[in-house]
Amino acid sequence: MLSVATLALRCCLFLAASLVIGEAFSQSPSAISETITSSAQGDDESSSIRLFRQPDITARDVDACVIGEVQPQSERFYVRLGNYGKATPLVPQAWDAGRFTGLQVPDGCQRGLSPTADTTAVQVHGREIGIWIDSDHPRPSTGALLPITPAYWWLDMSRAPVPFMGPARELSISFDLRVPTSVREGKAEVYVTANFLFHDARSRQSLWLAATLFDPRGEASFPDTVHVDDWEAGTQLPILFSALNSKSRWLHPGPDSTLFTDQPFTDYRRIEVRVTAAELRVALVAMRKAMPKLATASEDPRDYQLAHFNINPEVFAPTGSRGRLGLSIRNVRVELLAP
Repeated sequence: MLSVATLALRCCLFLAASLVIGEAFSQSPSAISETITSSAQGDDESSSIRLFRQPDITARDVDACVIGEVQPQSERFYVRLGNYGKATPLVPQAWDAGRFTGLQVPDGCQRGLSPTADTTAVQVHGREIGIWIDSDHPRPSTGALLPITPAYWWLDMSRAPVPFMGPARELSISFDLRVPTSVREGKAEVYVTANFLFHDARSRQSLWLAATLFDPRGEASFPDTVHVDDWEAGTQLPILFSALNSKSRWLHPGPDSTLFTDQPFTDYRRIEVRVTAAELRVALVAMRKAMPKLATASEDPRDYQLAHFNINPEVFAPTGSRGRLGLSIRNVRVELLAP
């Protein structure tokens, strides 16, 4: 039987397989990125640095922002529907997914894998995203995982930030979240995580640092844990994760952040996940202890670039089970905070 840790964090690695594999696809240009304003390498620590601000998406930009199982082309923001099959196109949907996500959008701002009502859907308008996953409509292409993930890639590593060159800085991802719909049948699980992908420039080792934000299985299921992505389409990268709470030694909430919850909620709540150099170092030491084969991975946070981040709603639904998850996200920001 798969562990809680296995079910909760495998998705982010599936999503970033393109980064590891290095494939690309052709897509017409679109003004949908508001991203890095500094390389954050040798920066002045007296002020905060904005690495990413969620772009304002209009109806004409939806098809450039919402993608299926294709590979990101460049340093841009996407909402990716993963594990539905490479040949499955996205189509406009006329039905209103807002009854599951809590988000109302204008006509022309909703996409899915089928025009049929109540099937899996993504809504994008302005700086808000609605996500509805029904594991039966459609079923996964491989295995049992269904992630739909707002994400940003630094595919050109020469442009990727080095967050902890200034040891007093904190890396922060913040956004508003609501999760009004959460339904599990049989062995299905539903959850939401926020994930950083770090790359060690010395050893070339990549790893995930992840915070569990919502999961009906409860906070006790998510202590600081080292795991490996070993599912059917996994990349074998380590995952270092914890619930967003005051107990983790690897990450911490911002001062006005909502903490981990196992209950759905209909109001927008602020989420902020922060990581310090000291916390990352503790996580790296724990990773090397748990995985001796990674002994060459650096324990110095200054060696790590931020290659990717995502917010990851996911449904795990093995055969004979069904999971449904509806949520909204808005105003995503990633920053390096001043001391």
